[in-house]
Amino acid sequence: MPHLLCLDLGTSAAKVALLDLDGTVHRRAEAPYPTRHAADGTAEQDPRDWERAARAVIAELLEAAPAAKASGDGAAPAPVPDTAPDVEVAALVLTGQMQNLVPVPRSGAASIAILYSDTRAGAEAEELRAALAADGVSWDALTGNLQDATSCAAMHLRLLRTAPEQLADLQGVVFGPAGYLVARMGLGLWCDPTTAATTGLLEARTRDWSPAVARAAGLDPALLPALTGAAGQIVGHAGAEATALLGVPDGLPVVLAPGDAGATTCGIVGLAPGDAYVYLGTSGWLASVLPGTGTSPTGAQDAGGEPDGDEPDGVESAGEGSAGDEPAGVSHHLALGTSSATAEPPILRISALLSAGAAADWARQAVLDGADPGRADQLLEAREQERGRGPSGLLALPSIVGERFPVRDGDLRGAVVGIDAGTRGIDLYAAMLEGVAHGLAHGLEHADGTSPRPLPVTGGGAASAPWLRILADVTGRPVRTVDGTDAALLGCALVAAEALGLDHALVPLGARQEAATIVPDPSAAAQHAALRPAHRALYDAAAQVQRLR
Repeated sequence: MPHLLCLDLGTSAAKVALLDLDGTVHRRAEAPYPTRHAADGTAEQDPRDWERAARAVIAELLEAAPAAKASGDGAAPAPVPDTAPDVEVAALVLTGQMQNLVPVPRSGAASIAILYSDTRAGAEAEELRAALAADGVSWDALTGNLQDATSCAAMHLRLLRTAPEQLADLQGVVFGPAGYLVARMGLGLWCDPTTAATTGLLEARTRDWSPAVARAAGLDPALLPALTGAAGQIVGHAGAEATALLGVPDGLPVVLAPGDAGATTCGIVGLAPGDAYVYLGTSGWLASVLPGTGTSPTGAQDAGGEPDGDEPDGVESAGEGSAGDEPAGVSHHLALGTSSATAEPPILRISALLSAGAAADWARQAVLDGADPGRADQLLEAREQERGRGPSGLLALPSIVGERFPVRDGDLRGAVVGIDAGTRGIDLYAAMLEGVAHGLAHGLEHADGTSPRPLPVTGGGAASAPWLRILADVTGRPVRTVDGTDAALLGCALVAAEALGLDHALVPLGARQEAATIVPDPSAAAQHAALRPAHRALYDAAAQVQRLR
């Protein structure tokens, strides 16, 4: 059976897995690489570390002889791995972190990658915004997302001024390690649309690079990579350069998958409009796939500077069928490539809460005497036995360090409303978990909130059965726990199998039946739905209170 060699170059490590065509992971390897941080907002990596890590994990996976030491200019030639005779590798598939600025020299390895978390280009971002506005163009509306110091366009303008030698004699620029390795394999400059949508350089409407933004950033548009159209696209076949760099067999097809957010979404739910999943970690988010036909991200604008539709001053609403009346900028919108799941390329919307598990941690410390999560779950179970499923009687905002969704307000703080003399600590804890669930449910209102399909939930919070029941009741959707550890790698396999035309039995994690489905309690769901408008209004009330502090 053919196997797919799937490589995910994440924020801190390279992960690789060998998957067969029914989704079984046969082998897995991981190698870390460092990030250089500094007090001025620096966040950088050395692309040569990506090369070394990728080479190491592929060699380990394919049972190679020890690789030769890397030279100062990247990985040196080494023997091709002697793969086990029973393994047929059909393709190398790449995904990874997005929103990096990586100048690719004409020869040799790159020496710098500025990461998505680098915040030094604030002044350049404001300069870009003003320059585009002078030509009647809203940068945010053009790209469909709020732009700031982490925009790759702003990073480029800053690098041009502070270290122009890094931009001399370039082959071009790419925006993540997956595209970088493709270039280093001698396959040209490529970028998937999901990664491209994170850069501040992609027009949301046309799904093409914006010459206006590139020029304002001092970036020659000719240096921008070609954009893939499909969710997974064969960008070439391994030759001598790829074998020397990564040790992969000659002639192996190389598939560029979506950037990590898209690959993860594909691996959990797929890429069909209406698909969605929830992540409950320290932060939390709802990732929703929206239809591409007749839609645009919130506030999307054409290059001529005219907003879409007739909107009040200062308000940018979504195009019809996309984000409804969601306020501009509170969700992030990413382009997705085409696939068999949809005739038109869809949009991935990510609605992120700054505090999910962090709010639960705070509440356990503040109102449950520092109980650990297991003990807190026991108390929730006892409360449910006593009172049944249903609202706590309180409304809570989990915004203890500001908020991104359903409002974007860094100064907002948490709140609890409805406390009376009978309120107990466990009631306050339950209310905070409900608050997180309501925050996510506001996003479902702008997606397919009525879908009967189970809503997959991943992250540490998914280990709490009481929280999952609360989430089911608040959203009105069945929920199902999935282990998202290998989601991006599975997403790679799914898009690659389609690109290669392989017969396969791969399915997203959320469609598998291993985990039990938790269904909402009809009475509890109706009560929570009735509370949702009041919960949304609480954000505005809390913001007014915060302004008076």
